[in-house]
Amino acid sequence: MKVLFVDDEADIREMIEIALMVEEDIDATFASGGAEAIEILKAETFDAILLDVMMLPPDGEEVLRTARSLPAHNTTKIVMCTAKTSQETEQELKAMGADRVLHKPFKPVKLAGYLRQLLGTE
Repeated sequence: MKVLFVDDEADIREMIEIALMVEEDIDATFASGGAEAIEILKAETFDAILLDVMMLPPDGEEVLRTARSLPAHNTTKIVMCTAKTSQETEQELKAMGADRVLHKPFKPVKLAGYLRQLLGTE
């Protein structure tokens, strides 16, 4: 399983790196913001993308739109990570192309199982 995780908070990226790469041996790539994520998405393909919504521009919504416009990622599973818990926010993100919305805070140790379930590999 190849995953891209995008979050502008270094401590969150570090926790996810430990949970995915060290403990679960998942091939994970990390981006610290939207611009870096877009460059990575233009060069590589992934089974899943975990994308923080609230970042400095380009934010998660813009990265989501960009990913969906790239032929290599129009069917990639994209999970938007957000602290916003309203049903309206979730519906808007799904309308933009998100497959799922994961509400923060979440437990990094459960992330691998969540991804396997999402990708049907569990």
